Amino acid sequence: MRKVATIEPVAQPVTPASEQVWSALAEIGRQLQILAGAHSQGHFAPPSPAPRPYEPDSVTVVELVNQFLLAKARAGRSDRYLRALRNSLAKFNAGRAHKPIADVTIEEIEKWMRRPEWAARTQRGYVSDVRTLFNFAVRRGLMKTNPAAGVELPVVESGGVEIHSPGEAEKVLEFARRYDLNICRALAVRYFAGLRSAEAERLEEKFIGEKFIEVSATNAKTRRRRLVTVQPNLRAWLDLGGNLPVRGNKSNVWRDFTKAMTSATGVAWHHNATRHSFCSYHLAQFQNAGKTALESGHSEAMLFAHYRELVKPDDAAAFWQLWPKPTL
Repeated sequence: MRKVATIEPVAQPVTPASEQVWSALAEIGRQLQILAGAHSQGHFAPPSPAPRPYEPDSVTVVELVNQFLLAKARAGRSDRYLRALRNSLAKFNAGRAHKPIADVTIEEIEKWMRRPEWAARTQRGYVSDVRTLFNFAVRRGLMKTNPAAGVELPVVESGGVEIHSPGEAEKVLEFARRYDLNICRALAVRYFAGLRSAEAERLEEKFIGEKFIEVSATNAKTRRRRLVTVQPNLRAWLDLGGNLPVRGNKSNVWRDFTKAMTSATGVAWHHNATRHSFCSYHLAQFQNAGKTALESGHSEAMLFAHYRELVKPDDAAAFWQLWPKPTL
């Protein structure tokens, strides 16, 4: 059986600007080697000792995935984005590693997508990544058309976003204040500046000013720099102290905190509840979709689809009046 090429980065002087990219490339290479070892289970093909030229009619799925991930790493995409791609494309690669990409059909992708254990939203996300993969192949001249472009996507029911009431947000913040000031500081930034959890995890103190918090292009999910106004109540929470980013194993730190917080306060921890709360209360309080969109890094269409008229004006006013309780 023909062996599949793997790609090793060419040795060259490492500059501070390129160090992160080459680190990502090395990690992808390591992951591909590990995945290649799963060939005996029908997942990935073993590596060959040296690369060979690609021929459009003979490129296999695993070869395309290899090239695609390396190209994304070289383009400077975030580690989180690369991990998500590896996850979805590893699932698509399983069982078809040696298959020529020219033989992949719409029907095959639709059948793969309709796994009963995957929710409709998950199915749509995975197919989106596969579409991006084959768009890459088309741009590189490896395919004439994208077979995933014609896949009929499942409908996702609009279920509304989960937010915390002002009272719940206050309980979370006051508990965090006693539990760990660093976590309290991170939560205040997420509640009152709308940073995504990953953006908050990468935020450094040097980006927190008196009037604005800068979300750099490197840290932003959208890769676009934005400035978020430091509201008076956020300034009060920041003045309590603490430092960012939160240190330690982030998944364990936040898992332990949310478990302890929920047990002590009874407040349920919803995914992205802090950011959803910011968008909802900001739009209701300031009545300026453009401003909310700019500060949250959302589109106005997304705001109106998910956050318009989600909260009452009185609740919005109460949210922006959440100040730390005086200590005795």
